[in-house]
Amino acid sequence: MKKLVICFSLMIPSIGFCCPSLEGTWQSSIQKFELFNKKWANVGDKAWSFMIQTQGYEVIEFNNANKMHISTPEIEVKMGEKKMKLPAKEEHIKFDILGCTHQSIVLKYERYGKAQLTQLHFEKDNTYWEYMGTSDGDGNSHVREYYNKVK
Repeated sequence: MKKLVICFSLMIPSIGFCCPSLEGTWQSSIQKFELFNKKWANVGDKAWSFMIQTQGYEVIEFNNANKMHISTPEIEVKMGEKKMKLPAKEEHIKFDILGCTHQSIVLKYERYGKAQLTQLHFEKDNTYWEYMGTSDGDGNSHVREYYNKVK
């Protein structure tokens, strides 16, 4: 009903817009991650080596009750000559939508014991990206993580 009211307000241009739909299952995209970040990211070789090994695995399921389920399988990464396993993770997180346009959504949620804000930028109905990292970092790495809708 809420989405219908927002979309209906498009008939009066100054009043409203439609939010992109988050509902469904989204998979991290190693291809889009690599394509963008090889050209634009400002990270060192060690950080790049780690990131490229960990992308493409995370799956996020959003439901219409403003909850997301984030799952990541166990991943083996190589750090220099050493190999290590990052454990599988399952997270259930409640979020609030603070605002949106037809191409982006701003979410507020708590993760790792801290309040988080993130903006999802939609390139298409089935692709969005967000900046990696946190607001308390230096903010200069310009690393994007991409997700494709799979269901």
